Amino acid sequence: MKLTLTLQHGSKTSEHQLEILSSEGAANPAAKLAYVLDQCGGEADCERISPGVFSILLGGRSYEVRVAAHGGPSGADAGRRMVTVGLRQYWVDVHDPRRRRLAVSARASMGPQVLVAPMPGRIVKVLVAQGQEIQQGAGLLVIEAMKMQNELRAPRAGRVEEIYVQEGTGVESGARLIQLA
Repeated sequence: MKLTLTLQHGSKTSEHQLEILSSEGAANPAAKLAYVLDQCGGEADCERISPGVFSILLGGRSYEVRVAAHGGPSGADAGRRMVTVGLRQYWVDVHDPRRRRLAVSARASMGPQVLVAPMPGRIVKVLVAQGQEIQQGAGLLVIEAMKMQNELRAPRAGRVEEIYVQEGTGVESGARLIQLA
């Protein structure tokens, strides 16, 4: 997992790249963590002492780290944390590229959305009609590819605005199938 961290301590701000390579025993209270921080790799032992309080052994030194969330899960400060190490306090903004992709995807799903063929195949059955209201996860059509039938489902609730294909027709990968409003 790759993250971008922005650290602020007083008036100084710095940006760092963190890649978590492995987290052995992540489900356990204690974990060995392999990481790369700004192109320097290492390993840390991390143990959760209590909610928001961690004991980290790094380079032979022990650190007590307190982490407090700032802002709600969907607010502008969703990735902002107050991190206290000893007597020093840091504001840490965590930027996860996956979260950004999800946000962009959520914004894109607000307006009209054209669903395209994920692979070349043949349309076996169209399960909806133009103008029909549908719920998220509802079956839209069945496409056959490589002797397997796959049902294409609605990524969100909406109304079927346009159907571009008919049963029995062949489609190429990326061909427009259905538009949702």
